[in-house]
Amino acid sequence: PVISTRYSPPLTTPVPIDTLGASPSPFLASRTVMSSRRSPVPIPAPLRRGFPSRPAVSSPAGRRAGAISFGLTLLGALGSGWCLISTGRALGALLSSSSVAGPLAQALAAAVLSTTCQLLAQRVSRSSAVSEEAHLRRLTLAHLLGLGPARAADIRSGATASLLTDGAERVALYRQTFLAPTLAAAAAPLLVLIELGAAVDVVPALVLGVAIVVVPAFIVFAHSRLRASSSGSRRARTRLAAEYLDAIQGLRTLTLARAAERTSARLRLEGETNRRAVMDLLAGNQLVILLTDGLFSLFLITAAAGLALVRLSTGAIDVGDALAVILTSYVLLEPLDHVGAFFYVGMGGMANQRAIRKILSRPLPRSTARPGARTQPSAAQASVVLDDVEAAWGEDPVLEDVNLTVRRGERLAVVGPSGAGKSTLMAMLAGNLLPSDGSLRVEGTELSAATQDQVRSASALVAQTTWLFTGTIADNLRLAQPYATPSQMWHALEVARLDKEVALMPEGLETQVGEAGLGLSGGQAQRLSLARAFLADRPVLLLDEPTSQVDLASEAAIVESIEQLARGRTVITVSHRAGALTTADRAVRVEARGVHEVSPAQDPGPAHASSGRAGTGTEPHEAGGTAPEAAAGDHGEERA
Repeated sequence: PVISTRYSPPLTTPVPIDTLGASPSPFLASRTVMSSRRSPVPIPAPLRRGFPSRPAVSSPAGRRAGAISFGLTLLGALGSGWCLISTGRALGALLSSSSVAGPLAQALAAAVLSTTCQLLAQRVSRSSAVSEEAHLRRLTLAHLLGLGPARAADIRSGATASLLTDGAERVALYRQTFLAPTLAAAAAPLLVLIELGAAVDVVPALVLGVAIVVVPAFIVFAHSRLRASSSGSRRARTRLAAEYLDAIQGLRTLTLARAAERTSARLRLEGETNRRAVMDLLAGNQLVILLTDGLFSLFLITAAAGLALVRLSTGAIDVGDALAVILTSYVLLEPLDHVGAFFYVGMGGMANQRAIRKILSRPLPRSTARPGARTQPSAAQASVVLDDVEAAWGEDPVLEDVNLTVRRGERLAVVGPSGAGKSTLMAMLAGNLLPSDGSLRVEGTELSAATQDQVRSASALVAQTTWLFTGTIADNLRLAQPYATPSQMWHALEVARLDKEVALMPEGLETQVGEAGLGLSGGQAQRLSLARAFLADRPVLLLDEPTSQVDLASEAAIVESIEQLARGRTVITVSHRAGALTTADRAVRVEARGVHEVSPAQDPGPAHASSGRAGTGTEPHEAGGTAPEAAAGDHGEERA
């Protein structure tokens, strides 16, 4: 549930960028601070753990629609073939002054059958393409949510938005409107030739059968030669979308840093690269069309006419059958009609299908939790328990052999140098990262791939930066509690020490805020996040550097609101700011890939945290260098 209940866009149309995903960090991490109410978008069955090497991208309904379209197209081709054979015989009967009623009636009936089948095939394929487009979006988006922030951080948000909109549409069109009709068009000439051999003459059917094998062989050859241009076009388009979205999201920063002109020049360069890639793809497309129309069309018609004349001169067939052989050759050209579409619709769809399969092939997180011990009675247990836990974002562990117990209602401070693993620990506690070894229990529920949602629903996370969606203040509050009343929202704002400031705004709760909190100060946005956590009403409160990016006045207000928000809850706080740690009952230090108790004589504040900067853990999600000089400068400024 990552979209406000006031705006749930249908996934059969392009989804606005601000709801589809700005980046894996704000988009996916926001699941831990919002309501546990199920999203209106159903999570499809393919979210099972473990995928085959080539995960399926089509739904059962889509495969059935493809089979129906394939059968209707073949039946329509047979009708077209019989229509042309009957037409040729009718012309022969007319030249020989015989009755033409019978052949003309057969030609008319076959034409009606062929037209009906073709129209039905188009209707089935186009209607199924719409539903398959929505299925692809749901499937890919559900898998990204299943991967979580830990395993989707390297996917650029602009590329994801492009793949879930334009890419999904291209794949749906390829699979439903192109693939089945093209396969049927490739098989139809063989069936028509069988029909021709049985009804007219077997010799022309055999010779033309050998000739039409060259067409699919040529398509395969052209695909192997021009596949690079299709993949290059998709990569250029995806890269342009990613760069453009990054520039739009960071427009304010680019302007303040006087980098807008350089970014604009880079976007123009990416746009030109994309244009050239599209032109290369279209050039190959037009070259193939020229060769097929100029070579194969002329060759097949000429060969059919020559065979008909030879067989007519030997007396093997009459004039009507000779005309039928020539007319039937036009049906053999049907695969050529799909060659032009192949290199634009076909190869474009295949390139995006490979990109979607690349995402779907990423294994969903697994857990070492014992199957029979997922949820245990929580009345007599601590709120959070870690037993010999190991955590890693990649192959190298960030934390090892972590043992930690947090009692209910206890306030725990987590300190340590940047890069040591504090945010990794918080990611596990929030349910976003599964331990690679050991067990972790939150409110009696052991964290595993099957219980991630339960663990997430037990905690509310207030991160270093708050992600707010475009909409009103009320919309952003209702992310945590969709059915919150105005009085409940005002009470949450009062707890967060934000009610007076919102009351002074002209529209109060209906005040519009922009993407990422545009229109609010950093302190106001952070306090809005605290109000959202209060509305969520979770037993565990996770605070990850809640005052790191605000001024001293905002820090004082946030610390005061945290004091009220923490009543009756288990609070785990990560911070370098001494003000945020003053109310902690005890502290632990994350250092050297472990979590160690801090004795009462030690100061968990920033001065002490600056020592021991040589932690050996590596953590991609915590910014900041490890140089002692930089650390001393930061903490010296903070002490001053």
